[in-house]
Amino acid sequence: MKRFNGVVVQSETDSQLREAYLPIPYPNDNHAANLLELDNGDLLCVWFSGSGEGNPDTNVLMSRLSAGSNEWTAPMQLSGDIERSEQNPILHQAPDGKLWLFHTSNEPHNQKTSRIVYRISDDNGFTWGPTEVLFDGLGIFLRHPLLVLKNGDWLLPTYYCKLDGHYSVVQISSDQGKTWKEYEVQGSTHRVQMNVVERIDGTLFAMFRSRQADRIYTSISQDNGRNWTVPVKSELPNNNSSMQFIKLQNGHLALIYNNSSMERDQFRWVQRKGEFRKKPLRTPLTLAISEDEGKTWPYYKNIQMADLEYKDSEIGYSYPSIISTRDGKIHIAFSYLRKGIKHVCLTEEWIHEG
Repeated sequence: MKRFNGVVVQSETDSQLREAYLPIPYPNDNHAANLLELDNGDLLCVWFSGSGEGNPDTNVLMSRLSAGSNEWTAPMQLSGDIERSEQNPILHQAPDGKLWLFHTSNEPHNQKTSRIVYRISDDNGFTWGPTEVLFDGLGIFLRHPLLVLKNGDWLLPTYYCKLDGHYSVVQISSDQGKTWKEYEVQGSTHRVQMNVVERIDGTLFAMFRSRQADRIYTSISQDNGRNWTVPVKSELPNNNSSMQFIKLQNGHLALIYNNSSMERDQFRWVQRKGEFRKKPLRTPLTLAISEDEGKTWPYYKNIQMADLEYKDSEIGYSYPSIISTRDGKIHIAFSYLRKGIKHVCLTEEWIHEG
């Protein structure tokens, strides 16, 4: 595990990529990374780690790549409820400089008890205030970052895992997080982990993970997230795993996702409790670019292919996060076989050269 030292180096397989394996205190399970660039130029990465997803020792961690540094710090633990499993963290820096951490918290291996909690830091994440419950609607989860709209509203995509199905909602605050109102995405059963960008014309464009492992689904809102079109299939595959996309400084969209789907019979057999079942592949991990705000995705290139370690693991490379920093670079972090979190830095030009 010596490579999980946080040092950013040139990739051995592609000289145009820089990469690092973040330090990990718990090698069993590391998953669901999210990245943020602070106003001082520091990069933060949060994820959850522990003995196994859903176990009560699963907690949220954060590592920092200080501006000008080439080494991620040893992670600090940001959650610690010994009776709950705490997962799926995201970060948001508000206009007043305060740093918000949101994450889910549920009783061990019981998604129906999940709630969303938050903490606030006044010093860029070095110290944190108390943990407070934000949304206590049982079975509520989140995965993707909060979006600040042009009108000043905060939009936080969330979803519910309930006995009668999983579906998406958005939480909207018009007073910078003091109060929130929930809006359901009609027709979103089986469409979860909603990710949203604001287009040039002010409409909102969303992508969804599909529980049916077929395609990425999309939806549009023309009223700042209060109403959404019924999600429809896109051209892009989905393997019932998380993906993430952002708007770059030039208006292009950049999407990081697993380029695999059960529609293509891309699966492997796995054994659970003595029985075999199909599990969609979580490889390769692919970066795609759209120059027409998500209508088409003509440019794509693999960030991570199956390597020798993958042959012994059914888990793959998954739950990616992507951001564009002030210098125009693209940063990606993802679960590397869930042994740890891998960070990759590149430019948009890299994908067009492939």
